[in-house]
Amino acid sequence: MSNTVRASGRPRVIFMGMTGNFSHPPLLALLESGVEVCAVVLPAVVKDASQPAIRRIEPPAKARAMLPVLSSSLHTSIARIAWELSIPVWEVQRMSDVETHAVYSSYKADAFCVTCFSLYIPRGILDIPRLGCLNVHPSLLPANRGPDPLFWTFRNGDKETGVTIHLMDEGLDTGPIVAQEHMTVPDGIRYAELEARCAELGGKLLARSLWELYRGSVYLTQQDESKSSYLPMPSGEDYVVPVREWTARRVYNFVRGVASRERPVMLTVDGRVINGVNAISYSHEDIDALDNPVCEAHTGEVIRVKCNGEWVDVIS
Repeated sequence: MSNTVRASGRPRVIFMGMTGNFSHPPLLALLESGVEVCAVVLPAVVKDASQPAIRRIEPPAKARAMLPVLSSSLHTSIARIAWELSIPVWEVQRMSDVETHAVYSSYKADAFCVTCFSLYIPRGILDIPRLGCLNVHPSLLPANRGPDPLFWTFRNGDKETGVTIHLMDEGLDTGPIVAQEHMTVPDGIRYAELEARCAELGGKLLARSLWELYRGSVYLTQQDESKSSYLPMPSGEDYVVPVREWTARRVYNFVRGVASRERPVMLTVDGRVINGVNAISYSHEDIDALDNPVCEAHTGEVIRVKCNGEWVDVIS
């Protein structure tokens, strides 16, 4: 890996991300730090073997009338950001294709920056940039490797998470760590808000890490495999909460965080299943001595669910 600084005095990168909210802040952070983003690459939304391995996407006519990019909201598409700055946007179907390799190589980028990119990046692509590929991962690696670490942050009842910047290798989130910062998980935070906080922090860490890598001042830390964990995309069973085994706080935070994203959480209480779409409060108050049923209609659609003597109020 060469540490030669380019004549332009700033790093040149290809940015790889998706249209979800996690990719926008890192791209904006790179641009604001003076990095030259020479191309943006998105995974194809629909896999189609009849389409080219990689193709350039031109902006629609209306996309040219936009607000200034650096004041764009979190929900602005990274493609739209790129088009505003006349940065080429590519859509890739097949990462291992020779055509894809040729497009990536043509930009002579110093590094690739990756945030929430859904396609596996093969060795042939990883080896193209002289400084390597930096990935933004919303967990404290080596813990919670995998495609959806924030879900598992809520599922496990973690009180702390964080963001890691690491150099990519052929493994899944296994490369050496460049930067890492911790973050508390407040009670009641929604998935989208935690994701936004991680994205903002990840953008700052990515920009700083890239400049350090470019200037040859970066310090790499190998991941400790004895402390590693890999967690897959959640299945339907992972939305089921064994209420008797969890504290009320854990139930409350899981429902608040995850049910707000895409589907209700299923609370299993003595054979009864309650679909929790929201949680409004919890208490450590001991209600074991009270002559209450395990699940009690509390008010309207709110159901009080007993958890080992504690309780949580959920909206079904």
